[in-house]
Amino acid sequence: MSALCSLKWHLYQNFLMPDRLEAFRKLLREIAGKGYRFTTLDAFASVIKSANVPDGPLCILRMDIDSDPAGAGRMFDIASAEGVCATYYFRLATLDAHLANRLRSQGSEVGYHFEELATCAKRMGLRTPEDIEANLEPMRDAFRRNVILFRDAMGECPRTVAAHGDFLNRRIGVKSQRMVDSALLDECGIAAEAHEPWLLRAIDARVSDRPAPLWWYPQSPEKALTASPRVIHILVHPRQWTRAPLLNARLDLERGMEEVIYRWRRARRKR
Repeated sequence: MSALCSLKWHLYQNFLMPDRLEAFRKLLREIAGKGYRFTTLDAFASVIKSANVPDGPLCILRMDIDSDPAGAGRMFDIASAEGVCATYYFRLATLDAHLANRLRSQGSEVGYHFEELATCAKRMGLRTPEDIEANLEPMRDAFRRNVILFRDAMGECPRTVAAHGDFLNRRIGVKSQRMVDSALLDECGIAAEAHEPWLLRAIDARVSDRPAPLWWYPQSPEKALTASPRVIHILVHPRQWTRAPLLNARLDLERGMEEVIYRWRRARRKR
């Protein structure tokens, strides 16, 4: 896709796209209509860790609240009305204790969407995978501190966590989950990270929403369901479903400022 075309779709989604909440409702009903039972990532991980076979067909609905907790709340209202439980991951920047309590009261899971690798790399001006490897311990220390912050803000420790993908992860070519291992998760009382191989192996189909005009990757949930997977994992983000032009404008501005500051710090590191 050309840069001009990408910009056009970016502007459409950020400022012109209407809410897609009815499409979200329709999706949940279609999944339930095919006999799927919704479960949380924590519950699913517990089954796998105990060496049991999941009682399928199952759908793990996961929402990464990268931005717009208010939009996430609107999507939760729909999921709740449809009797759907899900796993909702909050970044430190999107923590919302009131929403978290609502989610948990309806049987959903609240987890931590961590990004310490990218945050530390931006602050330190790191440039290469080798830079990342040399600084894993400060990143892990930040993770420990932030899990405590998350616990204090949300009222309980997260049972599962999921790595957040930042522009810097893509720039350097190192995913956020590189900084966590089983020892760190056990130390923090965390049962699973959403991308651990032992967990992914137990999932038959995985789809994720994407910005317009693609909408889904690698295929739509409807197409994935035609193969009747025993366990399907569907990842969604509020930004692809709810209209929030003022918030999106602020986030674009913040992203631009992050880029400028990171380049300055990276240049200083090269000296």
